[in-house]
Amino acid sequence: MTTSPNRPSLQLFNQLFDVQRSKEYSALKEYLDDGGAFFSLVEKGARGLERDFNVSAQDAQRFIRAANALAIVVRRQFIERTSCLDEATPYQPSSGLLSIVAGPSYEELFRPNFDLMCPPNALESWTSPAAYLIDLLRWIRDRIETEADGNEIPLHERRHDLKSLMVDANAVYQPASAVDIIVSVLEAFIKEHKPSVADVDEAMSTAHYPNTLPYYRDWTTINHVARLHGMSVGNMARTVDLSFPYFLQHNAKSEESGRALLHGSRLGPYQREMLTEPLLDSLDTEELAPFYRLNFGSHGFDHWQNLNQVKYFCERTNRLALDIEQLLSIRSFVPLRSPNAPDVPLAAEAYQSGSVYINGGLPPSLGIDFRGSISLHRFTQDPHTSSARYDRMNRKIRLDQWLNLPTEHVDALLVAAIKAEDPGAPYLITDKTLQALGLFQDLRERYGCLAEDFAVFIGELSVYGRGETLSSFDRAFNAQALFSTPLQLDGGEFPVFPEPGVETLTVKQICSGLGIDLYTYRHLAQAIARAHTLGTLVRTAPVLSSFYRLVKIARLLGITPVEGLLMLATLGGVSWVNALAGVPRLYVDPEGVLPDTLNVIHALESCVGWCRERELPVLWMLQQVTPVVAPVASANELRLFAQVRSLYPSALLSNAALLMAGVPPLTGGADWLDLLTSLVSRSGLVLAQSPAIELDYPAFARAELDLAVRDGLGEMEPSVRLAIVDTMLAVLLQARAGQVSVVKECVAVYAGLNSELVPAVLDWADMTVYQLLFYVQELADVEEAGADVSWRLEPVIDPFLGRLAEVRRRSAVVVRLELSVELLEDYLSYGYDAWLGSSDKHELTVRTLYYLTVLVRAFGLSQQPPGRLLEYLRAVDALPDPLTGDALSLAREAAAIRLAAFFGWSVQDVRECASQVGNSIGVIRTLTELDLLIRVRVLASANNMDAETIFLMGLLPQALGREAYATAAEHALQSLNETPEELIPDLEEALGQVARMTWIVDKTTLIANKPGEKAVFTVTVTDANLSPLSGVTVYWQSSLGVISKSDTDPSGVATAEFVPGNIMGTATLYCWLDLLEKLQAATLIIGPDPATLEFPSMLMSEVPDREVPFGQSIELFAVMKDRFTNLGIGIPVRWGWEAIPDESGIARDNPQLTIRPDDALTNDKGLTQVDVSSATGGTFEVKIDIELPGNNTVALFEYITFAGPPLLR
Repeated sequence: MTTSPNRPSLQLFNQLFDVQRSKEYSALKEYLDDGGAFFSLVEKGARGLERDFNVSAQDAQRFIRAANALAIVVRRQFIERTSCLDEATPYQPSSGLLSIVAGPSYEELFRPNFDLMCPPNALESWTSPAAYLIDLLRWIRDRIETEADGNEIPLHERRHDLKSLMVDANAVYQPASAVDIIVSVLEAFIKEHKPSVADVDEAMSTAHYPNTLPYYRDWTTINHVARLHGMSVGNMARTVDLSFPYFLQHNAKSEESGRALLHGSRLGPYQREMLTEPLLDSLDTEELAPFYRLNFGSHGFDHWQNLNQVKYFCERTNRLALDIEQLLSIRSFVPLRSPNAPDVPLAAEAYQSGSVYINGGLPPSLGIDFRGSISLHRFTQDPHTSSARYDRMNRKIRLDQWLNLPTEHVDALLVAAIKAEDPGAPYLITDKTLQALGLFQDLRERYGCLAEDFAVFIGELSVYGRGETLSSFDRAFNAQALFSTPLQLDGGEFPVFPEPGVETLTVKQICSGLGIDLYTYRHLAQAIARAHTLGTLVRTAPVLSSFYRLVKIARLLGITPVEGLLMLATLGGVSWVNALAGVPRLYVDPEGVLPDTLNVIHALESCVGWCRERELPVLWMLQQVTPVVAPVASANELRLFAQVRSLYPSALLSNAALLMAGVPPLTGGADWLDLLTSLVSRSGLVLAQSPAIELDYPAFARAELDLAVRDGLGEMEPSVRLAIVDTMLAVLLQARAGQVSVVKECVAVYAGLNSELVPAVLDWADMTVYQLLFYVQELADVEEAGADVSWRLEPVIDPFLGRLAEVRRRSAVVVRLELSVELLEDYLSYGYDAWLGSSDKHELTVRTLYYLTVLVRAFGLSQQPPGRLLEYLRAVDALPDPLTGDALSLAREAAAIRLAAFFGWSVQDVRECASQVGNSIGVIRTLTELDLLIRVRVLASANNMDAETIFLMGLLPQALGREAYATAAEHALQSLNETPEELIPDLEEALGQVARMTWIVDKTTLIANKPGEKAVFTVTVTDANLSPLSGVTVYWQSSLGVISKSDTDPSGVATAEFVPGNIMGTATLYCWLDLLEKLQAATLIIGPDPATLEFPSMLMSEVPDREVPFGQSIELFAVMKDRFTNLGIGIPVRWGWEAIPDESGIARDNPQLTIRPDDALTNDKGLTQVDVSSATGGTFEVKIDIELPGNNTVALFEYITFAGPPLLR
């Protein structure tokens, strides 16, 4: 080929074709002789050679194969030659070995033509995606569209937007979402072909054809985001429902529970509307034509009449013929009644099973006439005369697709839900039906629940098989074939409680089929017999379905059937048990008293989920919340009694103990305990008092002891009586503390508690220290008398063992939940009412346990100590009522900041939760409201959402509200993006910005006991912008004196008067606003009146009335008081003296008196005391000066004479 003068393409032609063929393909030869482009022939391909040059198909293939090889060689040579220069470009390295010695280099070896090269990934590259795209477009134009027969639509007519697209670096290399591309293409297509549509979203959401529509973008977005987070919109609706969890509600539901189930179906509002709209049943073509055009895309009478043609129907619904057979339950999908349900003939029709909904449960069943060719197959009913069947098929096909389930499973779900709602009603889909589908979807996604099982949960076991598949009844009870006689639904009886030794084949078959033991069977049978009002069970579908239902639901949730029964009985009593053990019913009335089967199943699932989440064993939980009948005292109780009995005698209060402490004996040998019956029992046990008295027990005890001393000893000096009362009170309190200590230590061992928790647990169990000690004391007295005490240990006669059982229950809760003393004390003092709205602080129910776990969960979500949250709950409980205006705004903001700081969340998110709790002030106060906040907080943290998004999605209306759905969809999409880190407030700084307080006080020094004495505080309260806050309560606290709260006026000013009272000292005052931190306002000095301080003569010591011997000293003292009887405490005084001449008027030479100390401060009793002596002897007058400005008081003692030294006498 290289030596021939002909061009390579012509040489190729001559080599492939002989002379004869050359003549036949003269057109091709002439093209080559004339220098026709060889690459154009290659691009035409074999089909192009056949078409343009009349070359046979075989020869065209031969030529193209050889031509492709030649083209590759030529193209390769072209690329190599254009990429290289004819001569190497001179290149001299500036460094290295090659700069010294000539050697090989890349430029000399390959001679690259850098001027023809482009940067990597450049669009103009021969091998770039853009080059590939252009080549592909040319291929479509030259090789594909040329083969069209005239009916096809060319590419650029189908895609008018294609040529206008910009091919740049972003379009070629930047990643793009397929959804964004598809949406833009669809949008351009819709605008091109239907420009009259103003709102594309509206058009797509209301269109019904093809059957992938309606497509509601906002709902699809919301549902998709929820699914990404492993949830449904129904789950989010329950999250934001204040009444959740529903197992705490008496009928297992709330006003929002139905809406949550509807959203849980994952069907949007347009889909639900389509399924529940009135069924079409008309012969009027004016009504039929719009329906068939909307739902099947059939325009005109002739077209929709063709829907009875199976082939045409399949095209309209995008289904295969086999799908239609399955839909109608015909041919290989025909139903077959179980031979073990022999009431009716075995032959069955589709209206009885498999296609009940489509046929409306009525014969004749819709089928297909298979006579003739495939194109002639027809439905047995006409779309004109049987429009209702076609409407049902339309809805059913779409629902099968939306649920992604086999058609017979969807039919079983629909039939079970419709019959449970109203057994005699026509087979129509209602909101209650969709709620059932919502619960099924939830159980399906969480636990893998099967549609057939859920159909039994709300219905009965099916006795119909399908094709080769046995009925669900046979698969449940007869599949293993362990018995010679299968279990049959013949109405025969079998016992609730099988008698020992009696053959009970049915019971064995039930136990074998369900995999349960006889113990479980007895519990189930008893519940089922009661629910069906049967004395003896019968072999019917409802009864055996109840067994299956109770076992399968429990196992689906991961608990035993007996635990499931106990949980139902504990949560809702007999009515809840009957909802699952009896015939399932779905009630439409939202205010209905009887529980709905759907709601009971969901409540059971929620309760199990709560136990699993909080790591509470189900059986343990049930044991703690179920009141128990105490058995005969066990070894633990006997050990407790023995330990208490050995310890408590030393802690008893006795007359001897009082006398040993110095209390005077009563006349006639009477016993002091006879006078203390309000405080102590005759045996020395300190009596329990009411909660109000226990808050200040010493004051109550002191008053009772004072009465006893008056009665026992008569009237006496107050100071003496006070000393006796103080002594008796000390002994009483010591005995009381000793008895409490005995009980604490013994019960702590008995219940496995920390001893500090024992008093609170006893209070919770409605037991006192006195009751326990009295019981043990009674047992000891009876034993000492030689009587039999076994009767005291029977709970029927003696309920005390039942009380101990209550102590054990509550102790177990305290230990497992790790409850603190502070929490228990708050709960028992006010929390049971304020937090839970309960009137009985002693109760322990599921509700009590649940909300205690809410508190524990809250503690675990925070990095702050639990006391912060308990402090918050106390503060919000103390809020005044009503709360309005600025005070309300202030409380809301402060509460939001406190909770945000505790939970590490943003203030805005907490505000959003508080605004949804529905109380009058918008502040989270109860544990129900706190639970809502916690649920939203956990969901937000796990899914990168804010509270507003969660509420928008969770509060979506059941009916269509386009604005609400659009807003929720927008926020849901935003949650998929990375959000900035939450701004968690610093508590002190944030609270300081809520309100600012400034105050002035008119004086800081006050006089105690002075009538009318007071200090006036003026407080100004403003917001962060210095605007006054009106109606805000300013609270005060002082260590001394009295000061009352006050409210700010419209100028934000409040005044408060501090009255010092009769106690002197330093009063530190604090002020605060609702839910804000306490601020130290001022320090006031409360003391005596310095101007009237003096030493009253009756409070000065007497001087000796005779001469003081030489060398001895005397003690002088004086008590300082003012005119208001206040002691002068810490007042500087100076002692002085003056020599007095003797009787002759002549003073002793240089007499000296020594006073130690001469300068002093009065002590805490206003007393100043000195030691006086004289080394010279003489008569002296001692005086005391008060060293205070403005006080010139001098106190003088009587003359004192000291003997001189012996030499001077």
